[in-house]
Amino acid sequence: MPATTEAGASAARTLVRGLTILEIVAEAPEGIGVTEVAARAEIDKGTVSRLLATLRQMSYVQQRSADRRFVLGSRCLWLAREYRSRRDELSSVAQPFLAELRDITQETVHLAILEESFVVFIAQEQPDRSIRVRSAVGSRLPMHRTAMGRAVLAALDTESRDQLIATLEADAVARQEPIDVAQLRADVDEAVERGWAAVDRHDDVTRLASAIVDADGRPIAAITLSGPDYRIEPEIDRLGLEVTRVARAVSDALGR
Repeated sequence: MPATTEAGASAARTLVRGLTILEIVAEAPEGIGVTEVAARAEIDKGTVSRLLATLRQMSYVQQRSADRRFVLGSRCLWLAREYRSRRDELSSVAQPFLAELRDITQETVHLAILEESFVVFIAQEQPDRSIRVRSAVGSRLPMHRTAMGRAVLAALDTESRDQLIATLEADAVARQEPIDVAQLRADVDEAVERGWAAVDRHDDVTRLASAIVDADGRPIAAITLSGPDYRIEPEIDRLGLEVTRVARAVSDALGR
């Protein structure tokens, strides 16, 4: 193996170990010692001590003077605030558009952001109807199981789409979760043609989605309209176009 490749692999391994240690500290709000971190991470104590020292220097962890146990540091709070700020900015910009789509269609509307191979629901608008779709804000679903994921894939260029589908397949296999790649590709191809995506989850609910893109045209989020099959299916084309229109409006409002 060339020296540059070995150095890159070593740096990646160190990064993974550091993040693993940080997550272990995060899971112990009461504080945790070096020996316990090493045992949980299955990394030798000397390496853990060095990585914790680096994380402490960067303020990602702090060590209490009273018992020498580690807890999260202020830099983690800064990261969380930055993440929330960007998420809240998207929600704030999108909210009136989501409400408009809800009022026009009288169906449930969701907004989700992308996190690796998952979509995370961050906002919803529900109609005043006795039968409506419910979904808890904060829930996280694999992209391949959602209409949102298909909309995102449809908004990518061919090479990026193929790479992401390969990642989705590998992740699903790793989780021992079923994935029909052929059907996923067929759904995405259809979404490319008509501008909005749908998914059949065999639960009597129809979901229509369209991607929100940034100024460079890259998908960063998606909007989904959800309702019972008997209400959505007869008007699926019109509703799909409404979802697409609103997603484009949000993209424009974000400064596309």
